[in-house]
Amino acid sequence: MKRKYLLYGFTIIILTLTVISFFDKDKIFSEFENRNLKSKAKFSVEKFINGKFQEEYEEYINDQIPLRDEWISIKSMSEYLLGKIENNGIIYGRNKRLFEKFDSFNEERLKNNVEAISKFSEKYIDKVSLMIVPNSYEIYREDLPKGSQQVNQTEIINKIYSKLIYSNNINVLDEFINKKNEYIYYNTDHHWTTYGAYLAYCDFMESIGFYPIDLSNYNSVILDEFYGSYFSKAKPFNIQGDILTYYEFYNLEMDIVGDRKYDSIYDISKAKLRDKYSLFLRGNNSLTIIKNSKLQNNKNILVIKDSFANSLVPFLTQNFEEVHVIDLRSFNGKISDYINENNFDNIIILYNFINLATDNNILKIKY
Repeated sequence: MKRKYLLYGFTIIILTLTVISFFDKDKIFSEFENRNLKSKAKFSVEKFINGKFQEEYEEYINDQIPLRDEWISIKSMSEYLLGKIENNGIIYGRNKRLFEKFDSFNEERLKNNVEAISKFSEKYIDKVSLMIVPNSYEIYREDLPKGSQQVNQTEIINKIYSKLIYSNNINVLDEFINKKNEYIYYNTDHHWTTYGAYLAYCDFMESIGFYPIDLSNYNSVILDEFYGSYFSKAKPFNIQGDILTYYEFYNLEMDIVGDRKYDSIYDISKAKLRDKYSLFLRGNNSLTIIKNSKLQNNKNILVIKDSFANSLVPFLTQNFEEVHVIDLRSFNGKISDYINENNFDNIIILYNFINLATDNNILKIKY
């Protein structure tokens, strides 16, 4: 009898969801997950025979199921109650911190990336600085679950710096550990906070003989309810959003090459989203050039980077008349040609450790 009632209940749920989905319009974007959702699969005989249509249709059904966000929250809550310490590659840490699971990597790829940076630094000697940003779990190891086997970034970063003799190496490890009680990393996102980026910026400026700006001289804008990449992957039900801060800098023109020019380095429309980090520099673009019309000191810098640099670059605009930003993941030009054309005063390579160890696009700097 119990089985009979369970069958009836399950059938009613399925029929209800089917009716709702029939009248409900497809969603294009999930703000909860910070990604585009699958649209209806297009049928073709070839795709049906090779099974591609069935795969796409299943993905479509999964993405467009009614009350999807609510189901995700229920799943997250049930996993928490079962004592699960990670979900979808994200570790649930103490003090409401989320961390990326990173317990192994391709050592040969990291070695090749470091060798490419070494040759690049030797080629442009006295101009190149390197900053390897530790990921948050390395700074807050005491908040990792017991027995978590994360890669020891401190040991590897120090070893890398000891081998690179042609670059100006900016090691922020000690300072970040000393200031771990300050707000230097987001809890729900893989990036450092704007304050963390500022600390690193100060270290870099001082290493090349510049004076960093004093933040008290600038207006700040504070945005709450920021839920970043870790949240999007793990969907924790019991975590508070982060706070994102940016500073108002004027007299700037930003040219995203191949797109258009903007009179602001921020995409304010992203402030309305859960994941607000993409407001910096309008996200990741292959080549971005920012000019400060008021500075006029004839100083320029090239930033070769991952997305961690996006919240640091705004500070650089207050010291350099021109800031050129290249993301090797989408830049298809020849780096050496671009450097020769622009005769940069300084070049900084800035990557978080996980990207440095896993991204094969870094090899492009050899050409």
